[in-house]
Amino acid sequence: MWKRSDVERLTGLTRHMIQDLCNPNTSGDGLGFWEPSISKPGYSRFDEGDLLAFYLVRQLMKAGFTLKEIESAVFDLMEDDDSFERALRRKATVLHRRRAELDSKLSALEYLEVAATAATDDRLYAVMEVALTQSAERAVRAATAAVRAAEAAEADEGSVRRGMCELVAAVLSVLRGEGAPVEVGGRGIAPLVAGWARAVADLLADDAAPATASAQRLIREMAHAVAGEGASDVRDALAAQSLAAFLSESENGVPVELVFGEGSFAFLGQAARACAGMSENE
Repeated sequence: MWKRSDVERLTGLTRHMIQDLCNPNTSGDGLGFWEPSISKPGYSRFDEGDLLAFYLVRQLMKAGFTLKEIESAVFDLMEDDDSFERALRRKATVLHRRRAELDSKLSALEYLEVAATAATDDRLYAVMEVALTQSAERAVRAATAAVRAAEAAEADEGSVRRGMCELVAAVLSVLRGEGAPVEVGGRGIAPLVAGWARAVADLLADDAAPATASAQRLIREMAHAVAGEGASDVRDALAAQSLAAFLSESENGVPVELVFGEGSFAFLGQAARACAGMSENE
């Protein structure tokens, strides 16, 4: 027979964990999951079966199961069906989602660290630059997957990625008050931004719908600029999909509206999705 301190040492479970598992007072802290071989007020002793049960508890806890989830998981393990496998898959789904959330937070911390090294008056724009660049990269990846059936070549993807980066640089240039710099070796996106902003303002003033011909012409013009001169239909489609994905990320709303005007983010997003043939839920 083993004492509780022995069980703690052999399984890695804490005293309070063991107490909670064995406490029959389920209206309080107790879970009433396991009754020790010998259980008296202030005195418990555990046999081989108890040790095996707590060993299993420890393994389940290492896999992310909480104490309150333990009982059903143990019973699932003893069932002669796929109950335990399904319980493990559910837990894996939860943990993968949690890992994705942590990865996103770590990514955000990384570009905040980049901003910390920038000049004080440029830190906000440094944060925005990394955030927008990452968003543009996600947009191109999503667009490439969406038009894969159209056989978008690697060169098309690379060209659109460069175009999206130039668009981000142009937006940041306007926000920094630098105007539209002359681009050398690029596709001349920066000088076009002011004209696009005026076109959006006119469309909004006319209460034009995002799916109207004039709005769609504007999106196609923007997409063609992102795609680059001499672009194929596939590359233009990839650029349109990239713009649609970029304008679907809500956190891009602030820089877009500050550059293209109030109401522009929703309008451009809806127009781009219509041009790319995407539904509002995509």
